[in-house]
Amino acid sequence: MSKTRVVVGMSGGVDSTVAAAILLEKGYEVIGMTMTLSTPASRCCSDEDVTDARRMAQKLDIPHYVIPMHKPFREHVVDYFIAEYTNGHTPNPCAICNPTIKFGELLDKAREVGAELLATGHYAVVTKDENIGRYLLKRGKEHGKDQSYFLARLSQNALSRTLFPVGTFPKNKIRDLARRLDLDVSDKSESQDVCFVPDSGVAQFIEDELGHSLEPGPIKNKDEEILGTHQGIAGYTIGQRKGLGIAVGRPIYVTRIEAESNTIFVGDEDELYHNACTVSDPNWIGVNGLNGSRDALVRIRYNHRPTPATITMESDDRIHIHFKKPQRAITPGQLAVFYDGESVLGSAWIDTILNQ
Repeated sequence: MSKTRVVVGMSGGVDSTVAAAILLEKGYEVIGMTMTLSTPASRCCSDEDVTDARRMAQKLDIPHYVIPMHKPFREHVVDYFIAEYTNGHTPNPCAICNPTIKFGELLDKAREVGAELLATGHYAVVTKDENIGRYLLKRGKEHGKDQSYFLARLSQNALSRTLFPVGTFPKNKIRDLARRLDLDVSDKSESQDVCFVPDSGVAQFIEDELGHSLEPGPIKNKDEEILGTHQGIAGYTIGQRKGLGIAVGRPIYVTRIEAESNTIFVGDEDELYHNACTVSDPNWIGVNGLNGSRDALVRIRYNHRPTPATITMESDDRIHIHFKKPQRAITPGQLAVFYDGESVLGSAWIDTILNQ
């Protein structure tokens, strides 16, 4: 009886390496693939990561391939990232990269080498609910490392072909397994920033990519009084306090970004709290869709604790979210992810902030 062939997306880090080792122990035929993405400044899929992934594949005695993804990564992720920032939104590149690159382009490559499944080192869990005939995406065992938020745009087809071998383990257990297997990436540090943006920051990266400086504009308070000048809206995000270049004798924060007038609005912290927003382009996972309203737990960014809310369909493409308590710094461009307990119901992109 032939073994089930699975491709593991190997990043050169401990999670994907241990994922490959776990699958080997379970009897799968494992092939490692490592993507190369964008720029020399990339913190993910760098030359060092490729070298580490190759070494780990050799140690595990599995085939390993390096897959160039520069063009699709540019088209799907980098161009989106620049467009969102220049439109006054704060993008979420990981939530775009996962369905288009890792579980899109890389999954296609896996199929080309005869693999039925793709595995990664994400902290999440995939199961199938036979009663409704849908694949479910659930939070990883260690909630502090849970990555279901970034995976909430995956399709049913992608989830049906996906394995997350480390998702049922706490992070310290994964590092222990790596040490026990003598995998010397066990203590390798993790990147926490946008992988393709260099240390010079988002605004400088976008200026370099566009080939010109961003357009300065006014910084105003809610009464439309001009308090200073910003150096381009792409350098700012809602909730930001540092780097505003103005002093009013108390802490102030970015409360709104208006791309049409190239204006940054600032205010006191209490102006950051809102109890509602609208979101668009839903991707349903745990349910076929939504009719009317239902209660759910909602995350409005990765490090946001899921919070009770009511979600209501306004149209096929638009959902209204009303939070039980006001939430801090709801940000257009970010992903709102809906949960029923541990399971992801679906997700949609934040458009408009409301108070109701």
